[in-house]
Amino acid sequence: MRARPDACPGAWRRHEAADGALARFRPVGGATGAAELRLLAAAADTGPLELTSRGSWQVRGLSGQGADDLADDLSRVGGDAPLLDDLGRDVPCSVVASPRSPAVDAAARAIADALRGRTDVPGRLLIAVDDGSGDVLGLDADVTVVLGGVLHLAGEPTDRTGDPAALALAAIEAFLAVRCDAWRVAEVGADRVREAVTGWYRSPGERYQPVTADADPVLDADPVLEVLPRLGEVSRDAAGVLADLVDEGATLRVTPWRTVVLRDAPADARARLDGLVETGPSPWSTLSACVGAPRCAKAHTDVRGDLTRAIARGQAGGLLPAHWVGCERACGTPAGPVAVVEGTPSGVYRTVVRAGRVSR
Repeated sequence: MRARPDACPGAWRRHEAADGALARFRPVGGATGAAELRLLAAAADTGPLELTSRGSWQVRGLSGQGADDLADDLSRVGGDAPLLDDLGRDVPCSVVASPRSPAVDAAARAIADALRGRTDVPGRLLIAVDDGSGDVLGLDADVTVVLGGVLHLAGEPTDRTGDPAALALAAIEAFLAVRCDAWRVAEVGADRVREAVTGWYRSPGERYQPVTADADPVLDADPVLEVLPRLGEVSRDAAGVLADLVDEGATLRVTPWRTVVLRDAPADARARLDGLVETGPSPWSTLSACVGAPRCAKAHTDVRGDLTRAIARGQAGGLLPAHWVGCERACGTPAGPVAVVEGTPSGVYRTVVRAGRVSR
């Protein structure tokens, strides 16, 4: 039994970290406009923008007034899928979507628009719209709908089918009706939620993997360009180039794999981004990390600095995904098989688990 709601930060509800307030902004299916990106980058004047494992933006080191000003500015941007609408309302939970396909955009927008301003939806809930490729289906979200097909709950297919947006919203309402104080569908059981919901199925196959060091760099032949900011950190310079590319006609989507997808990017987009983000095979593609010391008061180690030095020495980066953390809480551990490399009070790291979560 929980005596409190989940503490996931948002645009208006912030987390107070050692380096100041942290605000989180949840794009609709990853959609981010040029004006929004410039505002986020300008507000992150003490460090880079951050991408999360749920395809959200984070800005750290904010003052209370600075965070309020940023939210107010974003609410005036407008657009089809804004981070904040004109009433200042954000989306209470993450709505992710297959980043390469425009076919999922309308469904993601409809779901997000219906949820804006809701206070009864836990921030931990994860909603996914899959285009049939199985990419976000592999996230095992609380509620996943596949275009033209079936509803999945906590990673399990069900016999419920229908319009993707309507089906997802029906499943969310069903979960809210039976959840009590649960934050995730798995906590109450997928069957209970499915029974309260008043297809077509594609196996997810292998989970999505970003570009690895031995991959064939065929992205030049792909009309969609996917780039990797190291550890999900987007510098102000990188954000500026990305915003310029959007102004020139590219469509930008951030992903739950902390990558940035550009649809219809100009031919020179890769060259303009080279050196600012990883634009090809990279040892960083299988690595993630918590923020570490000194930005987190609970971290025992400078996680990101130590990981950067390990990469330079050839001691990190490989086919097995690894998540480096500064304490036993293991914040940000991604789903799926992963080696969690934990910093200890002595400064030594140890691998503590090879699963998608830490069990203690």
